Amino acid sequence: MRDHRPQTTGDILEETGLNNIQQRAIALSQLNKAVKQHVNGTEHCRVSNYRQGILIIETASAAWSMRLNYERHQLIMKLREKLLPKLQDIEIKVNPALAAIQEQKQNKIPDIVQKPISDVAAQHLLATAATAPDKVKKRLERLAQLAMKKRQ
Repeated sequence: MRDHRPQTTGDILEETGLNNIQQRAIALSQLNKAVKQHVNGTEHCRVSNYRQGILIIETASAAWSMRLNYERHQLIMKLREKLLPKLQDIEIKVNPALAAIQEQKQNKIPDIVQKPISDVAAQHLLATAATAPDKVKKRLERLAQLAMKKRQ
């Protein structure tokens, strides 16, 4: 017979194993932050996995892979001291998709571009507000005040 009583979210997560996945994701995120603190050019690499004592780091290009290989021993020592005492080795893989993601972030156009309100536009807003209903009048006057604040 089924139990139809309501369950808490924590109980559901434990039953499905999502709690383990969430904990692993948090741990990998912390590892990623630790690696990025020790490596210059943090946008060019990321931690992808940690299993059986081996940390796997993805890089955007072969050049960054070689650079990380030079810094591998120092990075292993720092990570052993702070987070992973059982760390045996670091494996570095090239993932060109990581470079593509970086280019998209750099080329992204902002959703909203706020242009400054000129003095002439503020005067027109105030002139329109003079004959507008009270609700619209207050809003137009607030917009005109933004032009005054930007100048100061």
